[in-house]
Amino acid sequence: MALLVTWVGPGIMVVLARWDGLGIMVGLVRGGSGPFTEKEQSVHLLSASASFSMDPRDRELCNQPKPDEKVFSIGLELAAKVLTSNLLQRSLDAIQNLNNDLTKKNIRDSSLSYSLVYKAYDDDQNKWEIIAFGCENGGVLSSSVSSETLEQNPHEFNFLQSKNHPFSVNEEALKLFRSLHHQDPDLFQRLKNPSKPLIVTGHSVGGSIASLFCLWLLENIHQSNRNIPICITFGSPLLGDDVLRQAILNRSGWNPRFLHVVSNDDVIPQTFLSSTTNSYMPFGTFLMCSLSGSACFDHPDSVLSLLEAMGGYQLPNLMDYVKLLKNLTYCKMVLSNGASQLHELRDDPLRAGIILQLDAIGDNRMQEDKKEDTLITAIMEREKWSYTDHKDRITGAERKLNARKIDMANLEWYKKISSTVGAVGYYDCYKSNINLERRNSDAVTFKRRLNKYWEKLVEEAERKPRKEGVVPLAGIRQLYGGTNYRRMVEPLDIADYYKGGTKRNYCTQGRPKHYQLLQKWQEEHERATNKPEKKSNSRDRLTEDSCFWADVEEAMILTKSLKNGEESSIENLKNFEDKVKSMIDNLAVSPDIFLEGSTFMQWWNEYKNIPECTHRSSLADFMEKKLDKKYI
Repeated sequence: MALLVTWVGPGIMVVLARWDGLGIMVGLVRGGSGPFTEKEQSVHLLSASASFSMDPRDRELCNQPKPDEKVFSIGLELAAKVLTSNLLQRSLDAIQNLNNDLTKKNIRDSSLSYSLVYKAYDDDQNKWEIIAFGCENGGVLSSSVSSETLEQNPHEFNFLQSKNHPFSVNEEALKLFRSLHHQDPDLFQRLKNPSKPLIVTGHSVGGSIASLFCLWLLENIHQSNRNIPICITFGSPLLGDDVLRQAILNRSGWNPRFLHVVSNDDVIPQTFLSSTTNSYMPFGTFLMCSLSGSACFDHPDSVLSLLEAMGGYQLPNLMDYVKLLKNLTYCKMVLSNGASQLHELRDDPLRAGIILQLDAIGDNRMQEDKKEDTLITAIMEREKWSYTDHKDRITGAERKLNARKIDMANLEWYKKISSTVGAVGYYDCYKSNINLERRNSDAVTFKRRLNKYWEKLVEEAERKPRKEGVVPLAGIRQLYGGTNYRRMVEPLDIADYYKGGTKRNYCTQGRPKHYQLLQKWQEEHERATNKPEKKSNSRDRLTEDSCFWADVEEAMILTKSLKNGEESSIENLKNFEDKVKSMIDNLAVSPDIFLEGSTFMQWWNEYKNIPECTHRSSLADFMEKKLDKKYI
């Protein structure tokens, strides 16, 4: 769930909430009175809670905590909008049609006492394709199996497995999914490139298969296709453990695409709450319902507490959900009632919102045995923690990123002024500490801070599950930022490596892992998108190969060994010549390599005078014609 909070004047706040899975919004005005002003501020939060201040006119939008900042919950408003979106009704209609459809497909697994039934439907307006799943003879899922057993099967869920973190998924659900994939591969192949938006839905056990199928689609749908599926389940049991939940959460935009509808009378969603073999944990958003109302929750511990407290006692019946949907309170009633009651409890809006949500899901049993106060307090603490944790991560990440941008800007300035001192360029200026002792010392500091930032960021990204060809960094901007960092900073690390004159083979023996991964991810992205990097003819451009100076240092060492009669070095040096000329032709080197005092020019001036290397080459022609002086 996501929330857009907009302040439009003193004491007036408009809340626009968005559940990313559906792309729907709801507006709500809370607190205060007075005319709207032209003053408008907004902040985007990825949470079911938010903060607001009664007078935000002087507040900067940087998520800084303020003394009058409060947290509130919007579960009622989101539930109301979800219920009026008509997507729940479309999903239920498809499941009802499935039960009576003689043309539905049937999948059996010999080890199970029930079979999977399913069919694809178009909605009445032909805007959505709906894949409905169910079980013909009912049945209750049981036990879990580690995802490590899936690694031998490329068609399953090893794409969610992060490094050294196997997750668990219910065994019977996996059996049915495997049977579906084996017996109807055409369905999977067709939906890799869907022609319209998809809803994957199911009731009870069918909802578990719907969740697995949606996960598979999220991974395998073509990147260029915008018809990303959403999953809506009704009365389904929990599917996997906390590592599975975290793996889904780590995939950008996946968790909000799962909506699980649960009736307070349905016993099936509680099936694995007391599991002794595995700790089942929910993922996605849960729409808790009763005949008196509904509310959305997304914190996994809160969902578990509510499932346990609701204490359903009936076996699953699809018609119960059909009747429930028809009787639920409509959005306008929820909004108006919620706003008026929250106004009375405006000093503690979070508590007020949670009380209203619990009332909406009709759990009077909690009030009768006095569990409610404990439950309210626990949910409040989780909401506050989630909000604070998210805000701290966002603001902390932004602060660190902005600080590192300043460090990069300082290194760019260092590179610029280095070319004017001693005609050596920033690599040799840093390596030799020429006439810029103070600035070189600053460059060491900038480099150290940038390395620490990117080493940690790459380490965190590497732990996340990833799809082949999809960069685990947070978006293309971060990938480009990592590429620029690598090209700017790695030459300085190479300078440190060769500074003592005793080390060899940086690329194979001394290169830090985070540089290797940043380069690998950038190359994978270019192959996956088939979009090679645009070339720049700016004098300030960076050399594309961040290991270029390591190659130059190795060429210097080989040239010296060649002078000592080691002829085996000739072939390697000729290969380096060809590589340099290719980079020049592709505008892939920085012009400062041609400065007279640079290590590259020192190498060339020695190399060209060795008799064994007096062959005509394209690089020799380029240098003899002094085209390097005109290189831009």
